[in-house]
Amino acid sequence: MFRVYLTPEEIEKIKKLEGQARGQTIRNALETTELMEGKEGLEKLKARLKEISCWVDIYEDYKKINIFDLFPLWYDILPIVVAAELFAWDEEKLKQFGAYNQRVSFIEKYLVKYFVSLDIVRMLAPERWRKHYSVGDLSFLNLKEDEGYATLQLKNFTGHPAFCYLLLGYFVSANKFVVHFKEMTGEETKCVFRGDPYHEYLIKWTK
Repeated sequence: MFRVYLTPEEIEKIKKLEGQARGQTIRNALETTELMEGKEGLEKLKARLKEISCWVDIYEDYKKINIFDLFPLWYDILPIVVAAELFAWDEEKLKQFGAYNQRVSFIEKYLVKYFVSLDIVRMLAPERWRKHYSVGDLSFLNLKEDEGYATLQLKNFTGHPAFCYLLLGYFVSANKFVVHFKEMTGEETKCVFRGDPYHEYLIKWTK
């Protein structure tokens, strides 16, 4: 079972990640934490971030963060990873976090009205990713709608192993949000933290 145990070295490594995250993603992270752990849980997360010197003032009232502004990538990733450690989130909880994260996103709610098919999702996936992050290249390797599966590839993005499960939950939720299949599941078949050159996600469904 997956568990996060952060060391000071890992924290510093995350802080040095290249790239930027949109303000929307940071708001999503804190709002989803509050959704899953309540207001008391969010306050515990804030206290923990201060304790380990990972605090930035925009966290205090996250609803005031400009969703279109760009911030260092770690502003988004560290609160999630710290929350995963603090609340002992396992794989399923992190996937749930990713699904919730997708549903609370203003950008996703705005874009989804244009996504009438999985084929359109496939074409717009790279641009969609860039609306959230300045680094990383997301694409569909294949889309076999009649056969019930699709493969997504994410290059040039590391993050943290906990983020891999979050993204899996996010991708499954995003695709389910567009086309309502009876059941949709997913797995990460390749991962940079397992020695692969990129992340790869296999999404399956039944009609």
